[in-house]
Amino acid sequence: MIFGFNTDIAAMDTVYHVQTEVREQLPRLESQVFVRGRCIGKRAGVLPDSATDEQIHELARAQHRWILESLRAGQVDEVLSPNLPKADRVGAPKPEKAEELSIELLVSQRQNGEKSILRLQVLFGGNIAPRAQVGVNWKIDSASGALQDRLTNDAGVVELCLGLTDATVELEVNARLGGRETTRSFTIKPPQ
Repeated sequence: MIFGFNTDIAAMDTVYHVQTEVREQLPRLESQVFVRGRCIGKRAGVLPDSATDEQIHELARAQHRWILESLRAGQVDEVLSPNLPKADRVGAPKPEKAEELSIELLVSQRQNGEKSILRLQVLFGGNIAPRAQVGVNWKIDSASGALQDRLTNDAGVVELCLGLTDATVELEVNARLGGRETTRSFTIKPPQ
């Protein structure tokens, strides 16, 4: 299956065109960034051999979304020069900061009227992070709890189940990999 994403985004007085697609013959996931029709750089990553079409689609969506968010935040060098030492990048953070983990919510869907399925992906420096440990604390109205920690698969994705509720669910997701750690909050609202 061949699929991809194309988005125009205005950031820092520049309009960027971001194109993400799967190069099946290599196999790899490639995102290119254009300004006024000229490719100014790209970001590519090898796809796991065991990835399904659905996982590849999720990886492409997550990489595309990460690039858009990075461009919005003014982190052009982070997107286009992932292998440069941080100190060599324009506007780079202090050199002692390591590349960071990030967490993306790929899917939140109800299934069989009994439970909600969450698919989360962990990225390290914009690339997939297999075998990252993911923990989730949840809060629904006045009740709260924690889901058992799980490891991400080869595509950096973990699937978690929540009991079905008609209330808003607040999640605090923690990911850990190789001595690095990050936490991100998500709010899941019930369908209207």
